[in-house]
Amino acid sequence: MKKLSTTFLGLGLAFCLNNVSAQAPTGNWCKTDEQTQLLEQLDPSIIQQREDFETYIQNFKQTYDPVAKKATIIIPIVFHVITWNGNGNATKAEIENAVNVINQDFKRTNLDASNTRAIFAPYAASLDIEFRLARKDPNGNCTEGIVRVEDSRTMSATDAVKAASRWDPKKYFNVWIVDLIDGSSPPSYIAGYAQFPTSGIDNTYGVIIDNSFLSGRTLTHEIGHCFNLYHTFQSGCGSNCGSSGDLCCDTPPVSTSSGSCNTSENTCSNDANGADPYGTDVLDQIENYMSYNSCQNMFSLDQKTRMMAVLNSTNTTTGLAQLWASSNLAFTGTADPYETNPVCVPWGADFTYNKNRVCEGESVTFSDLNTYNATPTLWDWTFVGGTPSTSNVANPIITYNTAGSYGVTYSPGTTAGYFTPAVSKNNIITVSTITAQYMLPFVEGMENTTTYNNDWEVVTQSGNGWQNVNTAAYTGSRSVKVNNVTNATNDITELISTSFDLSSMQNPFITWKCAYAKKTTGGNDILTLYSSIDCGASWQILTIKSASSMSSAPATNVAFTPSGTAQWKDNLFTFNSTLASKTNVRFKFHFKSNGGNNIYLDDINIDGTVGLEENKVINNLNIFPNPMNESAVLSFGLSQEVKNLSITMRDVLGKEVTKIINGQYFSAGRYTLSIDKEKKLQSGLYFIEFNADNKVTVEKLIIR
Repeated sequence: MKKLSTTFLGLGLAFCLNNVSAQAPTGNWCKTDEQTQLLEQLDPSIIQQREDFETYIQNFKQTYDPVAKKATIIIPIVFHVITWNGNGNATKAEIENAVNVINQDFKRTNLDASNTRAIFAPYAASLDIEFRLARKDPNGNCTEGIVRVEDSRTMSATDAVKAASRWDPKKYFNVWIVDLIDGSSPPSYIAGYAQFPTSGIDNTYGVIIDNSFLSGRTLTHEIGHCFNLYHTFQSGCGSNCGSSGDLCCDTPPVSTSSGSCNTSENTCSNDANGADPYGTDVLDQIENYMSYNSCQNMFSLDQKTRMMAVLNSTNTTTGLAQLWASSNLAFTGTADPYETNPVCVPWGADFTYNKNRVCEGESVTFSDLNTYNATPTLWDWTFVGGTPSTSNVANPIITYNTAGSYGVTYSPGTTAGYFTPAVSKNNIITVSTITAQYMLPFVEGMENTTTYNNDWEVVTQSGNGWQNVNTAAYTGSRSVKVNNVTNATNDITELISTSFDLSSMQNPFITWKCAYAKKTTGGNDILTLYSSIDCGASWQILTIKSASSMSSAPATNVAFTPSGTAQWKDNLFTFNSTLASKTNVRFKFHFKSNGGNNIYLDDINIDGTVGLEENKVINNLNIFPNPMNESAVLSFGLSQEVKNLSITMRDVLGKEVTKIINGQYFSAGRYTLSIDKEKKLQSGLYFIEFNADNKVTVEKLIIR
């Protein structure tokens, strides 16, 4: 057998990010190549399986006529909407619209089909395929073809999220709608990824799509992968069109992915190599759904042949013929006559909400999230601690006026009846006072477990969470720890503080001690510090600490415990003027596991400098360079004689580090001094305090 040269390139395709646009993603927005490469690394037999399947396709091509009209193939499809605290949702109308779009694209009834350029129009294919939302679930119950579940993995989705809800892939084509795909880096996003049939028609077969991109053509593109289509730019310009690139001779080779719609674009010159129908070098086919271009409007005839080969294959591992067999259409409720708008009694009811933390006097919006089978037309809500306390509308907006934790009870219904029993969730809405719990300074040494439990909340999405332990400490005997050595990739835990008034001090900052080690096999864990000014309803990133920047001890595969203070690192973050003026601020230490060892935090301090009376004696004060490495120049002016001038360097806790000038007489004038980095000075933030006859001025100095 001739070995094909189609490859999955990690470089340039890794993470496949796009700058966000809900309708037309741009850049490298598809993660399918990277995912396929990962699956083949985990199971090399997939490579041979792919090559064997190509032999079948080549034989299928000998007898298949892509132009001839065929009977319509009906494909049962189910959408699994996976949300978390309201994130990642998609409405029934949005899903139905997405199905309409893919049906138009595959049948070539899309409104922009006429935009296909004349040179490619003869090779644009109409596929006799119709996707239909399932009307029976695997248990034979009535369904709308939409499953709704909550799972935190939707916030950074990988194949693992598919375990939250999946139907037999040999009976239903599965699409998972998620909030964010792992590898996205807002404001750039991965729009979706798919699994090739040659990787197996198994529990992960189907499409994952970011809910923000459901309305565009991302789903058309990804289903193309599921039906064994490669990118038009696969392997670059390649060689013979029948054995390299995307293996379709009527899609001219493309050197690299492109998001443009430049009609003069021609990135390869070896088009007429193999069974090329054009016979000469032609322009790039930017119209093709398997490109990254935003002007997609066609599949080609060769692509149709590849897809129909998969759909007609009876291979139990890689074929899809069983998906549209008449017996399966009856099983899934998609055979004619097809019910376009089923009325199902709700079951598996659930609901979601747009935020779970608010300040007193603020509101929360609730929405139905019933699972599996029906869209309610009747709603029965009860809200403990809310105003109003009951509601019969679909999306009630409820105000909470008193601090506390509150629950909700909900029962949806249709004209066919109410779902019983109602679903109840306790303590899901946390309401906080608008007055901060603490003024500055604040010191948390983790020593008093009662105070710690009152002031800090641990929220763990998966894996081992933050724990107050007595096995290690920088000062005292206690610290907080994540037993990360046994955590799985993407496990997440958060340590959330009480509230603080930062406005009482100038230049407020937060410091903490951290002890962390990688494993000898690596580790890419991330610690992110967030702040919230709305009682935790939303969070803003302050600083991100990578595994390398956190590492304070040698890598080890044995569970890490710091042996002493030398294996701890100081950390400092100074708040900007906007945050520094806020009177109700919370902080969150968000830890995401990725193959490293244990992490410890201790001595979390929030402090600042007390506001000082304006000093008119000292003027034109300057420190350069700032930050400094080995030395800096300190210059200042005195508007009058000073009988007693002291210049003191202090650390972030106000402790004196050294005296630069100690109570000396200075006449009016301009002065310049040199500051040299002493061996005892560690990198970090310091304050230079000028005291001129009891008139004080303070400037910050950062030492690298």
